[in-house]
Amino acid sequence: MDMFNSELFKKAYFLENDLVNFKKDIEFFNNFNQYFRETKDLICLANSDGCFIKINEAFTKSLGYTEEELLSKKFINFIHPEDLEKTKKELDNNINKGENTINFSNRYIKKDGGIINLNWHAIINKDTQTIFGIARDVTIVELTKEKLISSQRLLNEAQKMAKIGSFEFDLHTQDIIWSEELYNIFEIDLKEKEHLYELYLNRISPEHLDILNHKLQEAITEKKPYEIEHTIILDNGSKKWILGYGEPVVNNNNEVIKIRGIAKDISAQKEFENTLKAKEYAEATSKAKTDFLANMSHEIRTPLNGIIGFTDLLIKTKLNKSQEVYMQNINQSANLLLEIINDILEFSKVESGKLELSFEPISLSDLTNQIISLFTIHASVKNIALKLEYDPNIPNIIEADALRLKQILVNLLNNALKFTSFGEVVLKVELINLNKNEFATIKFSVIDTGIGIKKENLAKIFNSFVQEDASTTKKFGGTGLGLAIVNKILFYCKSEINVNSVVGEGSNFNFTIIFKIPNKNILEANNLKIEEEKVSIKQNLKKVKILLVEDNTLNIILANKILKKIFPNSAILKAENGEIALKILDRNKVDIILLDIQMPVKNGYETAVEIRINEKTKEIPIIALTAGIMENEKQKCLAVGMNDYISKPYKLLELQNTINKYV
Repeated sequence: MDMFNSELFKKAYFLENDLVNFKKDIEFFNNFNQYFRETKDLICLANSDGCFIKINEAFTKSLGYTEEELLSKKFINFIHPEDLEKTKKELDNNINKGENTINFSNRYIKKDGGIINLNWHAIINKDTQTIFGIARDVTIVELTKEKLISSQRLLNEAQKMAKIGSFEFDLHTQDIIWSEELYNIFEIDLKEKEHLYELYLNRISPEHLDILNHKLQEAITEKKPYEIEHTIILDNGSKKWILGYGEPVVNNNNEVIKIRGIAKDISAQKEFENTLKAKEYAEATSKAKTDFLANMSHEIRTPLNGIIGFTDLLIKTKLNKSQEVYMQNINQSANLLLEIINDILEFSKVESGKLELSFEPISLSDLTNQIISLFTIHASVKNIALKLEYDPNIPNIIEADALRLKQILVNLLNNALKFTSFGEVVLKVELINLNKNEFATIKFSVIDTGIGIKKENLAKIFNSFVQEDASTTKKFGGTGLGLAIVNKILFYCKSEINVNSVVGEGSNFNFTIIFKIPNKNILEANNLKIEEEKVSIKQNLKKVKILLVEDNTLNIILANKILKKIFPNSAILKAENGEIALKILDRNKVDIILLDIQMPVKNGYETAVEIRINEKTKEIPIIALTAGIMENEKQKCLAVGMNDYISKPYKLLELQNTINKYV
């Protein structure tokens, strides 16, 4: 009989196995109870209504509630309000659809008001409709995740503000990882990650692609970082400048496996650099032009000084009529050449924005009469009536830049006389408005009966080096700068010129300026200055010792003649350069020094500095006599210690008045 088939054996076998299984079940149950009590995970049983049936100690400790406070209550009551909706949905899936809950997270509110993040694994027993759930406290993980997300967001924002993007390129897989800002810089859609490397290469400008590849290869072979500036071409054809920086990443075998780095959009910086270069170029060009004009001015003015000075002296001698006419023609031609040079230099100053207005109390009546007197002979020769119509209601004294106002009116009157063959030229000055004796609005009009201007040419006559037409230049001469200068000066005076003209009948050039009327204190100070000048002029009779420092022989002779005419009893010492002048000063005491600027061996600036640092000579007045008349040259003369400045060619009266200030 087969004992394994006996009924007795079967009963004994199953009884023994049931006992074994029972023991295993008891052991499992004991182990589970131990795990249930001691695990840090939160374990709970809940019914289909969502009420807790059983919870472990970790659950009470984590939430801060007692077991009694949690049991028989719905776990929904402890869930964060913002997570209720998704929790109910998950519970519905679990109970009604029989789907297990895996990696579901929500927030619970603790008894002290704090919040705990729980990650759930839950299953449902369909027979008993009981939910068994295990949760793990992932609060620290969630906080860390939030911090990482926040850090990433801050990094993205910082990169966006700085226009810097970061990248990592895997050399083996050819995979490239970009930060969000790098997509913005290269203007590539974030969705194009699959073809990113190809799109990136297509962006690089052809002229820089080989250079970039060379830099990358060098970084790989020599294991050193690289830096490169290159351009990229966008879909619309525009370009951006990129500053790229990369460094190799090596593995344990010292093999380069990746390149990581940053790229920065430097288009704005490049644009600024280009603007700066253009500005520097423009400034260098302007300086070159200024230096050229200053040098040409000096070279032309030096011989002109001799021509005008000697003809002035000769005209005052006994000449026959023919000689006098010839001499006057020479003198007028030289003065005309000087006028053209002055126009060009003045225009250069105005164009460079270096024009500055200097306001002082003046008599407008005296100024306009002086201007009219300048053109009296010219008008008489052309048989033209020259008139001044002056409004008697204009205040006696106004504050104005006499030099610039005179320049405007002289230019306009000169033009009017130039283009008028018969009839008259009128300077009309009228008061338009007087505001509380503080401001006077005055209109100036220069009216002529000349050739007039065609309507289509009215605008262009104010352009630089332009006259109405080419024939005008040939017939009447001039640089075509007069009106351009007038317009520029009026702009600084917050005014503009108006023109009314009829061809064959004449023209009316007019402008309006608001002048300030000076108060009594300013007028008294001005009167005192005039009186002081009158007193100093009376001192001309004194014998003075003058040191003339000049390298041009013609100008030495001319200055000597003029000085002897002004101060017949004076002693005049002569030096051909600054070095000789210093030796003369070491042996002689002089009252005043007339100092040329451009000289060999030692120029005027160097000489002035040495005179000022010498105790014996530091108080001697120095007057610069120079053919350079650029604004910065005058300032430079004063800066090195000279007292005054006269530009060549100078007139006898100008030299006399200037010297009389100091001796």
